[in-house]
Amino acid sequence: MGLKSSKICISIVLLILILFIWWLPRYMNPDYISITITQNSDPLRTSYIDLSNDISHLADGWKPIGHTLDEQNLLHDMSIVVAAWSENSEDNIPTVPCLSADGHLLVLSVAASRIRYGVSLTFVAVYPTDMKTVLPKNISSHPLSSNQQSLWCIFSDGSVTPVYTYDSKYGNDRVSLLDCPLSQFASDQLWRLNQTIRVYLASTTTKNRQIPILKAFVTVPMVSISPSNSSQESFTLCTSPLHNKANYLVQWIEFHRLVGFSKFVIYNTTDTNNHLSTIVNIYTQKYPGLVDVVQWNFSILGLVDALKTRYFQTEALHDCLIRYGDQSEWLGMLDLDEYIVPLDPYKTVVDYVHETFGRRIIGSINLWSQFFCNKNASAYTPEENDTNRLTIERFSFRARNLYKSGREKYLYRPRFVQYLSIHHQINGLSKEQPSEKHIKLVHYASMSRLRTMPGCGTNEYVKDTSIRDRFADRVKTAMVAMINKD
Repeated sequence: MGLKSSKICISIVLLILILFIWWLPRYMNPDYISITITQNSDPLRTSYIDLSNDISHLADGWKPIGHTLDEQNLLHDMSIVVAAWSENSEDNIPTVPCLSADGHLLVLSVAASRIRYGVSLTFVAVYPTDMKTVLPKNISSHPLSSNQQSLWCIFSDGSVTPVYTYDSKYGNDRVSLLDCPLSQFASDQLWRLNQTIRVYLASTTTKNRQIPILKAFVTVPMVSISPSNSSQESFTLCTSPLHNKANYLVQWIEFHRLVGFSKFVIYNTTDTNNHLSTIVNIYTQKYPGLVDVVQWNFSILGLVDALKTRYFQTEALHDCLIRYGDQSEWLGMLDLDEYIVPLDPYKTVVDYVHETFGRRIIGSINLWSQFFCNKNASAYTPEENDTNRLTIERFSFRARNLYKSGREKYLYRPRFVQYLSIHHQINGLSKEQPSEKHIKLVHYASMSRLRTMPGCGTNEYVKDTSIRDRFADRVKTAMVAMINKD
């Protein structure tokens, strides 16, 4: 009996020890995992008032993540409420693009990515100091900088992750980015099940805010990045936000298809004559997947960009990075009067990049501008004025040298950059200078109005028909094939 009793005692001690080992890290570090709400029963459908009166009752699987006990309790409350809402619930929470309910943030877009800080989604917001200028005067806002806010993402199952904020400022190029890791539920919904996810942005900046400040719906296509040495490596071009310039789009796309780009993303600001939609419909029918359109119009909010010559271009640049970075090894954003031209002996941009940079891990390739000019500052020549001709045919006079005082653009590798400006990579791995003899950015005079280009003063320009001679016939043939393709 003594031996049997000893065995029982030892078993009990071992059981107690196992329970203690399991319980100790949860007691010592309550922040060790993100909040997760597990829905197993209908009581989650009870009213918000009922739930808020019983904050001491934690749902199974819920672990606190906030900085203080008050934040933890507030997040717990909100996560339970969100988990109880159906997708079509009337929650009266503004949907992106929107001004947040607390007036601290003006969010233009949201997208998810597997390469930006791991698996995360990013809200693209207007820089705080620009909000008063951008919003209509009758709209009250209370912008706060990143370091003044405590923000959290709550997904539709109640899971919660923290938001990491960053205000990026490079001269006139300003944007605020809010990154939050995807919970396991959200990641599974997006990439395993290819489902749209509903996400709420919650704030504990003000303690009396009991529900989230905005919501968004996020969809990510099922794509994969090709290996760096693949001949199918994806080169994608996004357009700067368009202002009714779709008349120049087809020739721009067909030129860049010839030099190796395989995806085009149109940031549509205005399309009052429906010309863009007609073009996109043709491409969709004949070359599925080649052209996407991102609607980049915020007239419903009455927004006016702080810089009148742009339309939230820096924000669009980062939206392109986040939205298409998973699909592309190389990305760029150009205006429709800008062309990336490979020079002999290279036939495509892809050939040049592969041979010159290979599998090197770099952030971006800088491209200096080669400006093509009006021959006369006061009027177009008949050739320049003929809009039935291609842009690369209309303008055949250029500055003698590349312009190296700004205005360059670049191609970048999304997985190796974090923050961008219109003309420069800001944060990321190395910025490389290509050979001027092998590739350049050709920047044409404005296609619809006279414009003096840098280095194009009287007696400063030279005649150059090399791009026209090399590409014009091929572009026209490609355009005809696009229109007539069965």
